[in-house]
Amino acid sequence: MPSVQYLLLGILLLLGIGAVIAFSYFVIRPLRIHWAITEGRKMVAARESGQTWRHRNVCRMLATAHNDLEAADIWRQLKDIQEINENWVD
Repeated sequence: MPSVQYLLLGILLLLGIGAVIAFSYFVIRPLRIHWAITEGRKMVAARESGQTWRHRNVCRMLATAHNDLEAADIWRQLKDIQEINENWVD
């Protein structure tokens, strides 16, 4: 009967891995997108642009936010600010 026990253990492990993946996709990812939108608003309000890790992370999170028009608008504004600053330096 050890094979039945191993089968049940394997099923429980797969269910646990699935629960962790679902939690990260449905809870953690929306929280990170909300953080990126909040930080992006602050950057747009301050006309802040640069190649800092925070700016890159915010742009990456906003660019990968699916079906979120606010994130797309803030991403576009940040890219416009970045292009203006790059052209100003050149």
